[in-house]
Amino acid sequence: MNRFLLPKWAKILLLLLPLYSGYLQAANTLIVGSKTTSDGSGINKNRGPAGDGYSTTTFTTGNSQIVIGRATTLQYSNIKIQLQADTAGNGNTGVIYCAPGGMGGPISLESHFVASPYVYNNHKLFKTNMPGLYFTMRMYNLWSYALTSSEDFYIGDTNPYSLNLHSTICAKSLGWYQTLGGLVASIDIDFYNDATFDPNASGSVALLSDTTYHYSLKNQSPGGNLVTKTIYQTFNMGNVTLTSPTCSSAILSGSSVSKGDTVGLGEYSSKEVIDGLNGVPFSIVLKGCYRVTNIDVKLTTGAPAVSTSLLGNSLTTNAASGVGVEIKGESNSHYPEVVLKPNDASSIYKAYGDNPETSNGIIGSNASGSPADQTLNFTATLKQDGNQQIRGGDFKATGVFSITYP
Repeated sequence: MNRFLLPKWAKILLLLLPLYSGYLQAANTLIVGSKTTSDGSGINKNRGPAGDGYSTTTFTTGNSQIVIGRATTLQYSNIKIQLQADTAGNGNTGVIYCAPGGMGGPISLESHFVASPYVYNNHKLFKTNMPGLYFTMRMYNLWSYALTSSEDFYIGDTNPYSLNLHSTICAKSLGWYQTLGGLVASIDIDFYNDATFDPNASGSVALLSDTTYHYSLKNQSPGGNLVTKTIYQTFNMGNVTLTSPTCSSAILSGSSVSKGDTVGLGEYSSKEVIDGLNGVPFSIVLKGCYRVTNIDVKLTTGAPAVSTSLLGNSLTTNAASGVGVEIKGESNSHYPEVVLKPNDASSIYKAYGDNPETSNGIIGSNASGSPADQTLNFTATLKQDGNQQIRGGDFKATGVFSITYP
């Protein structure tokens, strides 16, 4: 009986193997290349791409300045640049094709970004042309004509990365290709910086690459005799420039402030000055501040007093003498109060930008949210100038506040 079963199983296996092999040969396969086809035919039926495709994505047609604060360790810069990449739009020449007869292998994305030593939230960081400034690039919402994808990934985390793309149409006959269109995707670029980054750096930001493009798209093994070409993708960030943490203006405020730049001290007798007066409070409000945290204030004057801690009288007619004005910066969340000595470069009042901003750190095109206002509180006190005799008269002290954001 076994002599009759053995030939039957052999016959069944011979029938199954050709069917399985034929199924692999019939798979629809996606490949990429130039818009121009090798035979000059149209999109619905052609002989495949004539060559490679090239794509450049530019951040914006406007100008944008990004502001990044100082860091003591690696930190998220709270800057996000969003792009819409299209390998066939805006003069780009890279498209996707579908053809039968291949092995159905995937299109892979190979990154050529320059790796940094850092990983943040499990994602690799890559270098920009600015020392200490790094980035990640997220790609999502991938699509093309008659093509869908649920991909959402960070470029370079896995390299190369196989794209999960599905086409609903394809050429009908072996040897022919259907042009689908460019690969469209949403791109998020997030920036990070460490202590080596200089917030006062300037110039355009560029994403570093180890070759002439940033990443490539290619079906490495389409199978059959299918043509396989490449799309080379670059990113032009020339319109994105760095600017220092800054505030748009400074305003003097307080109940004793008049004319926008004058703090009224009042009228006093010599005895009241000698006995000690209460300081007159005033504030400098920094308006429209981007990424301002550390604040340094210095004081200069053209009319110093005898005492190095006081502003002197700048008047020469009917002028009071023997008195000067002390300027004191009040304590804040990070630093103690400080008496500002005029014309002393080492005398610095330090403050901290406590008010949070909601801006995205971009000034100009693509800006969103609001910068913050930061308030610096001071007191001005009329005091005896050392041991000098006090003589009555008019008094006017002039001081210039120099404010920087180290």
